[in-house]
Amino acid sequence: MMKMNKWTMALAAAGVVSLSSVAQAQEAASGAEALAASTTLSGYVSTSYTMNESDSRGANPVPANSLPQGYFRSDQDLNKFSTDVFSLTLASAQGAGEYATGYTVQLWAGDAANEIGTNDGDNANVGGTVELMQANIDLRLPLGTGLNLKVGTFGTTVGAETYDYNSNAFFTRSFAFNAEPTHHTGVLASYQVNDSLSVAVGAANDGSAATNSSNQGGKTLLGSVSYTLPDSLGPLGGADLYYGTVQGVQAAGSDDETDYHYFSASVPLPVEGLSYMLAWDVVEKDAGVGVNDGDTNLVGHYLSYAVNDKLTANLRYETGNINTNNTAGFGGNADGVESLTIGLDYALWENVTSRIEWREDSADGGITDQEVVAVNLVYSF
Repeated sequence: MMKMNKWTMALAAAGVVSLSSVAQAQEAASGAEALAASTTLSGYVSTSYTMNESDSRGANPVPANSLPQGYFRSDQDLNKFSTDVFSLTLASAQGAGEYATGYTVQLWAGDAANEIGTNDGDNANVGGTVELMQANIDLRLPLGTGLNLKVGTFGTTVGAETYDYNSNAFFTRSFAFNAEPTHHTGVLASYQVNDSLSVAVGAANDGSAATNSSNQGGKTLLGSVSYTLPDSLGPLGGADLYYGTVQGVQAAGSDDETDYHYFSASVPLPVEGLSYMLAWDVVEKDAGVGVNDGDTNLVGHYLSYAVNDKLTANLRYETGNINTNNTAGFGGNADGVESLTIGLDYALWENVTSRIEWREDSADGGITDQEVVAVNLVYSF
């Protein structure tokens, strides 16, 4: 039964307000309260200090913009403090009903926001100090165990690492991360076949290899398969296998296409606290792409060891070749790439990720080696 206080009843009796309008107002308030109750606000603040042994401006300089994202963002960022990003996420988790819905909106503000390039234009590498990281709606259709749709701007189906500083084991990103798409604007359908197998397919706007957010007429195809090996396979039981692909990416004003393939395997190890993942990225380009028509092929090894409840040691070793643009150097064209990153993560403060890492990169062809030490603090809320 609808509850009203005595003043509301008196106003209704005097004809000042109608009972139906009061009921509608109460229902609206109740709906707003329910919506507020289901909405969560989260985010993080990332700050860092990077130290580069040499700025590589000698006879064979390495352009700062060809370095992995998360390294430094200009020639002036080689040795400096940085407020990397303030990330804010507003979300409502998808429920369990047949037609359940949900949404996610994430904004980035700060020095690193202009790296995202989710602006809807042909030049997706040009961004501002406030950028949209993701904005999508989750919808479910009652087909089988439930077909889930993600519509809007969302993360890609390929890659071992993400843009979010609080989601990766390292502050600096891998070379493979730089070679991959990162965001898409379109629709992605996912389906959980059983406890071990899940699949996803989708389509997105074509255009930039960075975000695919352009409104060109062509479309990029997305797909992924995830499978957990059964325990009956002995030592391999429980291993997580994943394949993701982005097909038919075209640069603005070009008929040439690029295909992305990503494979990963997370293998259980017999040592408590020790984990290992193998990541393999392949970028295939049409022969007509131009001077830089070679493929990119990078293999990454990720090893993590939880020493105790507070201290975790991480190692990343990456090898292969890069062909992403016409610039010689890391992040452009480089053969014989070797990259070693060692990091320590210590939980000194509550809700704070505290890490220090050392990284060294080398490549063939006289490309100047680069060495960096980075200190990173991330507060998550």
